[in-house]
Amino acid sequence: MKNIKKVAIVGVGLMGGSLAMAIRRRLPKVKVWGYARNPHSLRRIKKAKAVHKVDTDLENVVHDADVVVIGLPVGMILGYLKKIKPFLKRGALVFDLGSSKGTVVHGAARILPKSVHFVGCHPLCGSEKSGVEFSRSDLYRGTLCLITASNRDKAAWRVKKIWQAVGSKVIFMSPERHDVLLSCISHLPHFISFSLTQLVPRQYLYFVPASLKDLTRISNSPAQLWADIAFANKKNIIKDIQKFIRILSKYGTLLRKGDKKKIAALLARANAKQKYIA
Repeated sequence: MKNIKKVAIVGVGLMGGSLAMAIRRRLPKVKVWGYARNPHSLRRIKKAKAVHKVDTDLENVVHDADVVVIGLPVGMILGYLKKIKPFLKRGALVFDLGSSKGTVVHGAARILPKSVHFVGCHPLCGSEKSGVEFSRSDLYRGTLCLITASNRDKAAWRVKKIWQAVGSKVIFMSPERHDVLLSCISHLPHFISFSLTQLVPRQYLYFVPASLKDLTRISNSPAQLWADIAFANKKNIIKDIQKFIRILSKYGTLLRKGDKKKIAALLARANAKQKYIA
């Protein structure tokens, strides 16, 4: 950590902005720079005071950074790795915050030079809200971050220390294992929420109870971001959608048969498992 003097954040939104704030708070000697894609973003980032300095010149932001964080949507990460490649200094540590890892990690290996170390990361936190104005310095405190690299990788251990410094616990796993896991516990739930929101007729919305509000809250998540995630992890998401349809169809079959006992048994099994989720 002593060798880190400058951190550059490319993608200063909710996640990138919150990490910038956390680093500033927990590692006060580190200078944090942010990249703004346009003058509007520049004004928002300055107003949020997430970073020490913000610039619309990408080279100026990353050229002498010891650590570069890519806090962009999954669909934009590889494109920006190509953009920053000429400006990265030898030995720079680069990591992302994307929620799909296979395409990103393998793509980064093809794009970046051997002199630069890339580590895929996914902090398991966030919000359906987006934008630097929602950033907060404690977003990562007490949360879990998945690092998709070997626990014997030196660069990954350096990244682990950064996450620990901002209050996160870390688990190492392969990118493939990550994508299977996240499809089931995050990606599929979002698409169920989107689908449920589509199902409810507009004229019913006046009567919506708290239960439906809870189930559809995450369907307010950014559309383009989730379209990118869907295509980055489509193989696993398709499998989980098919599994979910089979489970939901069981209830329909049992209702048609009038088998209340078996429906109650299925519901009881869900009750028992939910205790480990709550």
